[in-house]
Amino acid sequence: MKRIAIFTNNFFPRLSGVSVAVSFLHTALKQQGYETMIVAPDYGYQRKVKGIEVFRVKSLHLISMRMALPLTGYDEDAIRDVVGNWKPDLIHSNHPFLLGKAALELADEFHVPLVYTFHTLYEFFTHYFMLDTDTVRKAVREYVIRYTNHCDQVIAPTEPIRQYLLEIGVTAPVEAVPTGIDFSRFQKVTPAQVRGLRRKYDLKRFETVLLFVGRISKEKNVQLGLSALAELVKRGHNAALLLLGDGPEAGALQSQARELKLSDRLILGGFLDQDTLAAAYFLGDIFLFPSLSDTQGIVLYEAQAAGLPVVATDSMASRAAMRPGVNGFFAEDDPVDFADKIEEVLANRKKFREPFDTEAFSYDSLGRTYDRIYSGLIATGRKTDEQSIAPLARIFDEIRSLLA
Repeated sequence: MKRIAIFTNNFFPRLSGVSVAVSFLHTALKQQGYETMIVAPDYGYQRKVKGIEVFRVKSLHLISMRMALPLTGYDEDAIRDVVGNWKPDLIHSNHPFLLGKAALELADEFHVPLVYTFHTLYEFFTHYFMLDTDTVRKAVREYVIRYTNHCDQVIAPTEPIRQYLLEIGVTAPVEAVPTGIDFSRFQKVTPAQVRGLRRKYDLKRFETVLLFVGRISKEKNVQLGLSALAELVKRGHNAALLLLGDGPEAGALQSQARELKLSDRLILGGFLDQDTLAAAYFLGDIFLFPSLSDTQGIVLYEAQAAGLPVVATDSMASRAAMRPGVNGFFAEDDPVDFADKIEEVLANRKKFREPFDTEAFSYDSLGRTYDRIYSGLIATGRKTDEQSIAPLARIFDEIRSLLA
């Protein structure tokens, strides 16, 4: 039985797109006869996940951000001993930093292939570290390229992302493989569940509910949805914006709503478990995807599974999921144009009720794809080269030298 060690900086109990993707991958591989070990941060609680072997790395708990920062240097020997004794046939990394770098080092040390899934455009996240400059973004991008080129296989969640990686200088093999999604959750939703959620959020007051699902953060550009709501209300629409998720920009968004006199129309629904979230999608009339930075839009496919048309900005994620005029529209990063496209969808709702094919995202389909990829890599073995991967600290040295 082949063994895959999966390294991730995000995993349950923290709910995120990467956490869900890693859990899905574990199940898909298990159905193909693989064993997995997940190496993830220790959040200080809920260390065990039913049915999944998880090694928790000592971590710094960032409670305000609902995150944990794995202290890979501090726990380096334990990671090496646990993973080494488990004897993986292949290592799969989900990040280039922190545990991703540990994954690379162990792949070299144990001479096993390294796969990396490119989930995130990290250069869009530098504002979290108060270093949101062109110099920092360039240094981060170059680090990611160096990391990626030291991998035996790179997984891009969409074809636009595969093309992007090739354009920025990635020379490692890159294959577009969609992130798995458990659509069976949507088939289990009952009208009673939807009615209960509608009462919970008091949505009967509104004729139109605009829905956003995801992290409420700067890079998600949620304020565009709120500004578009203001434009729609000005035009006479009795509409509300329902946000399912949480994040650092929630407070700023509430302040913006107060300034726009939309406090009663902005509804923060918080994080929901996956089954409840599936039911919550049926609360919306239109799904909004204002993000310009996402590499993949799992929520876009989930919205379509619930029969929701989408209005989105043009991003690599939306480009992969959208068919303008069929399942929604692209809009400019502008409140007026966003509101225009929402109105156009509202005027032609029946036009967008197209069945959505879920098979490409299934456990069986993705499991067979990864079995093919992994089997080929394991048979070939770890590639060797002389490329050096600069540690994260080197990025800041490079920045200082550029600024000197």
